[in-house]
Amino acid sequence: MQLIASDLVSPVFLTQPADDDRLFILDQVGEIRVVKGGKLQPEPFLDLKSKIVTLKPEHEERGLLGLAFHPDFKSNGRFFVYYSAPLRKGAPNGFDHTSVIAQYTATGSNMEKVDLNSEKVIMYVDQPQDNHNAGTLMFGPDGYLYISLGDGGNKNDIGTGHVSDWYKKNDGGNGQDVKRNLLGSILRIDVNSGASYGIPSDNPFADGNNGMKEIYAYGLRNPYRFSIDKETGMIIAGDAGQVLREEMNVIKKGANYGWNVKEGTTCFNAADNKNPLPDCPDQDSLGNKFTDPVIEFKNSMSYPQEGLGIVCVGGYVYRGDTFAGLDGSYLFGVWTQHHGKPDGAIFAAEVSGDTGPWQYRKLHFRNRPNNAFGHYLLSFGQDNKGELYLLGNDNEGPTGKTGKVYRIE
Repeated sequence: MQLIASDLVSPVFLTQPADDDRLFILDQVGEIRVVKGGKLQPEPFLDLKSKIVTLKPEHEERGLLGLAFHPDFKSNGRFFVYYSAPLRKGAPNGFDHTSVIAQYTATGSNMEKVDLNSEKVIMYVDQPQDNHNAGTLMFGPDGYLYISLGDGGNKNDIGTGHVSDWYKKNDGGNGQDVKRNLLGSILRIDVNSGASYGIPSDNPFADGNNGMKEIYAYGLRNPYRFSIDKETGMIIAGDAGQVLREEMNVIKKGANYGWNVKEGTTCFNAADNKNPLPDCPDQDSLGNKFTDPVIEFKNSMSYPQEGLGIVCVGGYVYRGDTFAGLDGSYLFGVWTQHHGKPDGAIFAAEVSGDTGPWQYRKLHFRNRPNNAFGHYLLSFGQDNKGELYLLGNDNEGPTGKTGKVYRIE
């Protein structure tokens, strides 16, 4: 691994606009930082700290979470962010905060200047709890913006903000409710049409009859990081499980991934989350069969000997030129392998169709102590050449200055 940037707090995303040699790093505390000419620039590209909620020093899933540059950023300067704002006026009582998807516009000869006042809010999503915010923004080859949203938080899909749904054994599954909110879903919108955005005509519920028009896929718990393969357009999302299973899913239009009826391929039991139910439905109330993950593994909190780690982190299909042995492999990881220790791990899977299961192997790094990553794994990144980056820190929350970004060499 080659160190690219350090002295960050909590780097949670890295991306690069088309035809641009700068790398943009998202720091959860509210800053977009720039690496130019191999050096981390001292001034942020955009500072949104004044707009986000006050973050906890311990484990924290809110903050500045998503960044996507418009495909024509070089000419129009448009880019989009996802951040956690204080609860907006008119939001339901008892909710925690409001997720904001907003557009900003950069100016200058190299689109290097951003006016904080250029913000145009695209979407508000009121969040009942402080966790399960997902937060990836990414443009697909179809030119539409894809957005991942978690199920509203808490645990077992219960508590404030979890609506009653059709599966009464685990009542409260926002991921199974497509008519009353957008939670537990991946959305697809057209930011080039409409007052704020338009709806692609082939979205699953574009007619508004059976679900909300923005939804592209649903039945997800916390799809924190997804990616779109540069060559095939395949969408792959890591969906964090409850206490037993972690999963990677190939995201398809209109598909239901089962939460909270299922956790991975097991039948979830909200009343006793460590003991799956003996059976459960294989389809939802609309008659759509649940889609199983292409990668599923045990959580080491419940399975200390067999589990790969705690909290899956979705990555990318490697399309770079530096490491031929990884070409076409999907890299993913775990936040940590052992609770209370910065011990993330990276795996490479063989992409074999869109139904799985995919075989995978653990990666070891020659120039690292014990051949390990050695940090909490917060995210992956990918540049225009298809090279991959690993982002991490050494604290469980967004504090300190231990955040680092590495490129896989």
